[in-house]
Amino acid sequence: MKIIGISASARKNKSTHFLLEQCLQEASTTAEALGKSLDVELIDLAPLQINGCVACGKCKDAVLCSQEDDFQPLIAKLANPAIVGIIIATPVYMGCMSAQAKAFIDRTVLFRRNGFMFKNKLGGAIAVGGSRNGGQELSIQAIHAGMMIHDMIIVGDGDHFGGAAWGSHPDGYEGDETGIITSRNLGKRMSEVAIMMNV
Repeated sequence: MKIIGISASARKNKSTHFLLEQCLQEASTTAEALGKSLDVELIDLAPLQINGCVACGKCKDAVLCSQEDDFQPLIAKLANPAIVGIIIATPVYMGCMSAQAKAFIDRTVLFRRNGFMFKNKLGGAIAVGGSRNGGQELSIQAIHAGMMIHDMIIVGDGDHFGGAAWGSHPDGYEGDETGIITSRNLGKRMSEVAIMMNV
C-alpha cells in the first residue's frame, strides 16, 4: 500500500510542504503501530512546470497527455496500482486552492477517462491560509470536488474537512498546533481507512 502526498505550493519547503510532511509521517507511524506496511511519498510541485489542461482530447484514447511538461513523469507514478490514497496540500490563494493544485487536478482527467483509475482510492486535503479563517475549508472542499469527480472516497481528519493550518501564525507555521494536529489526524485517518479497506 502507498499514499502519495502532493505539495501544491509555488514555494519550496514552506508551510504547505511542512504540514504535508507531518500528515504523511503520521500515516506511516499509524500503519506501523497497527502492524501494517504503508509507503508514503511526497511530490513537491514547486520546482515543476505543470500547465493547465488544454482540452486537446488526446487522453480520451489512452493514458497519455499531449503537453510535454513536468506532469509527464507523474503519469506512470500516479498510475501505480499500489497507491491507495492521495493527499493534496495547497496554500490558499484568493480564497481557494493554488494554481498549481488546480492545474494538477485538471490534468488528472486522463486517469478518469481511462477506466476511472482513481476510483475507490482515498482522497484527503490540507489547506494553509494566511489567517486562521482564510479560506481553508473552501479550498479543501474544492479539492474534494475534484476527487469526487474521480469517484474517490473522501477522508477527513476525524473531526473536520481535513488539515487546516495558519501559515502566518504568530509562532510561525511550525508553532500552529491546531494546523499540525489536524494535518496529523488526516494522516492517521487515511492510514486507518486504507488498512481497513485493504485487510
